Amino acid sequence: MPLYLKDRFMKHSRTYLVPYIAALLMFSATGEAAEQFAPTVGPINWEMIAARRPDLKVLVLMESGRPLCLQDLAALADLGLAPADRDPSLVLGLESAVFASRLDKWMKARPLPGHLSGRVLDRFAMRGIYRVGFRVEAEGYSGPLEIEITVPRDGFGRKLVDSEHLVRPSCVKTMTTDGAGNRWVKARFANVSYGEAIEFSFGFHYHVDMRDLLDHDLILAGKPLGTALPLDVQQFLQPGHKINPKIPSAVAWAERGGSQQANAQKEYSRLTEFIKRTVSYDKKKRTAYFGGKMVYPDLDLMYQDVGETLARRKGCCPDTILLECAFLRARGVPCRTAGRFGHFYTMLYVPGRGWMSTSVTPTGIPLIRSPGPDHVPYQRWQPKIPLTTAYWEARVRIYMQEE
Repeated sequence: MPLYLKDRFMKHSRTYLVPYIAALLMFSATGEAAEQFAPTVGPINWEMIAARRPDLKVLVLMESGRPLCLQDLAALADLGLAPADRDPSLVLGLESAVFASRLDKWMKARPLPGHLSGRVLDRFAMRGIYRVGFRVEAEGYSGPLEIEITVPRDGFGRKLVDSEHLVRPSCVKTMTTDGAGNRWVKARFANVSYGEAIEFSFGFHYHVDMRDLLDHDLILAGKPLGTALPLDVQQFLQPGHKINPKIPSAVAWAERGGSQQANAQKEYSRLTEFIKRTVSYDKKKRTAYFGGKMVYPDLDLMYQDVGETLARRKGCCPDTILLECAFLRARGVPCRTAGRFGHFYTMLYVPGRGWMSTSVTPTGIPLIRSPGPDHVPYQRWQPKIPLTTAYWEARVRIYMQEE
C-alpha cells in the first residue's frame, strides 16, 4: 500500500482497530429532553440518536457495485470511515465490508460515490479472542500461584452465545459466577518462578443488539420514573473499598448540587465538567500499563485513591471511576464501577429505568461490574508477589447476525 494512502487510513482507523484499543477517559454531556431520543420499538432513528450522541461509535455495512479499490478506501477514509475489524489491505477486492465511524460523521458522509451504499447496523454478531499475559517479577521466588481473572460476560445489548478459554502453562482451573454475573476463571499453578510467562486466552461469540445497548446509555435515558430505589440498589449509596462518599471534597461537591432530588443525568454531566477542570489524563501511566511496564504485587494498587487523584490532579480511567462513584454517592446517586476490554467506567441507577452506562461502544467486550459498594479489580492473585500484566489485547471479527 502506498505510504500516503496508509497514513490516511491509519489516521482514521487507529481508533477502531481492536488490537490497539486504549483505555480512554470518556466524558459525555446530558440534557433535560433526553427521553425523547431513547430508542423504543421499530427501526432505530439514527438521526434522533445523533442529535444527542454525535460521538457514538457505530458500525456501517458498506456495499459496493464493484470490488473495493484503493480509491474507494481513500474516499471513505476522508468521510471518517475505516474498516472496523481488519487491516485496510484485507478489504481490497471485497464487495461488502463493515466500517467503523462516529455517528455524526456517518450522518454527514454524503454524497457517497455512486457505486457505494451503506447502513448503520442495528444488530450483528461478534467473534474474537481476548488475551491477557502475566510475567512473574518476584526475584528469587519459586512456589505456588493462584490467579483469578474475569472472563467475557453478558452486557447491555450483548448476549454471550458461547465462549472457551485456554491457560498456559497447563494448570488446575475452575470457573465461578458471582452475584453480579461476573465470570471468573481461577488458575492454580503448583510452581512458578521469576521471569515465567503466564497466558490466559478467551474465545467469545456475541450477538449485539444496538437498540438494547442504547436503551442503557445514560445520555439517552428518559427522565426518572419516580424516586424509589430497590433494596439491592441502595447499597450503592454506601461507602465501599476505595470509594468514600464522606470525604470533604465529595461532600462539598454534592452540596453545590442543591437540596433537590438528584437527577443522575444532570449530576453526571456536572461531575464530568468538574473532572475536566480538575484532573488531567495521565498518559504516562496508561502507556506504561499497556506497554507491560507496570509491576504490582496487587492490581488494586493500580486504582489510585480519590484523595491522591485530586492532589495530583492527574489520573486514568481506573482512578476517575473511583472519584465518580464517591462524588455521585455523596449526591445520592447510586453508582458502581464497571469495566470492558480497554476501559473502566461507571454505571448509574436511574429510578424506574434501571442501571445505565456512562460509556457505550458497540464492539466493547464486557468484563466486570462491581457486585456491591466495593471497588473490585478485574484481576487478583495469591500470594501477592509482583506481577506485570505483560499484554492486554483483543481481536474481533464482525458478522451479519442471522435472523
